[in-house]
Amino acid sequence: MATQITRSDHYTTLDGLRGFAALSVLAFHLGRWLDIPWLCANGNLSVDTFFCLSGYVLPLAYGRKIATLSMGDFIVTRLIRLMPMIVLSVAVSAPYVFFRSFVSHIDVSAAAIFSAALLGALNLPYFYAPSGVGGPQLFPLNGPQYSLFLEVMANIVWWATRYLPQMALAAAVAVVSAAILVHIGIGGDTTETFWYGFPHVGASFALGVFIYHLDRKLPFWRGWTPLFWGVVIAMIAIFFAPYEASFAVKLAWKLFLSPLLVIAGAHVQFGKTIDSFFLRIGALSYPLYALHYPLFCWINGTYRMLLGSRDVWIEAPLIFVIVIGLSYLGLRAYDEPVRSYLSRKLLSPRPKAIVPAE
Repeated sequence: MATQITRSDHYTTLDGLRGFAALSVLAFHLGRWLDIPWLCANGNLSVDTFFCLSGYVLPLAYGRKIATLSMGDFIVTRLIRLMPMIVLSVAVSAPYVFFRSFVSHIDVSAAAIFSAALLGALNLPYFYAPSGVGGPQLFPLNGPQYSLFLEVMANIVWWATRYLPQMALAAAVAVVSAAILVHIGIGGDTTETFWYGFPHVGASFALGVFIYHLDRKLPFWRGWTPLFWGVVIAMIAIFFAPYEASFAVKLAWKLFLSPLLVIAGAHVQFGKTIDSFFLRIGALSYPLYALHYPLFCWINGTYRMLLGSRDVWIEAPLIFVIVIGLSYLGLRAYDEPVRSYLSRKLLSPRPKAIVPAE
């Protein structure tokens, strides 16, 4: 049974939401890649939830370090948190593109693959990438990586403006970004829509920052639990609808329902068993999100090469299980040890600059 929590507790329910969002993105992409259009048809809206969660959690994690943590230290901590898994995703994806071009006789130069790998490993967009590599995606070796680029940009801007009135600034950014989105739409993953990505992340991230500071001012309220479950039901209905949502519904999720879910989730907590599960899937969410595209490419490509056909009812559950398993392995055997090593090497002279789990 859900109970309300104090603001000093770890928000395990937000970990659970992060894990559910990552699984929803995986299900959404499986539906698109395997021609199952009804499968989690709007799971891509989880990206907005990620941005909003980030805007809420980062002030919680770094708020007390505003005066002691420099811009350089902050960037180092965020890059240590994000970059190891990004580099791994490129290391998985680049050999597949090379292998596919060789087996399928796709005309793509080694220089293009190298450029995509180098830029991807640096988390920088590859404008006008050739289609043989994966263009017009800005990150042709790992399409969903565009949101990680936007996440880093939002983090840097937030920290650079940390001395300004945060609540007022976040409200202004959210309103301006939302107004732009109404006119241009939601995007940012291709060369053509690159600039769309900034209001895309700006609206959701700023709303997360805004509700964090708003939450500090709100009095005790017993209605958080029913509100949380109401928005969870709405989320499931929207994400798993068998057809793509209208633009109005997408905006409603991005600008209204997603922030409500985050702020309500911060006020409810479950028993120890469920909280432990939420912590685990929360930790798995980032590796799952970063790796699911390159892992899918290898699994799907190998399956079709060996069997010469596609069976979505075998491939879909097979890919789902393997991606989750390998993402967990990547977390434990690679991501956590690498982050720990980099933290010791790069942050040990600065004891106050730590890398939180968020």
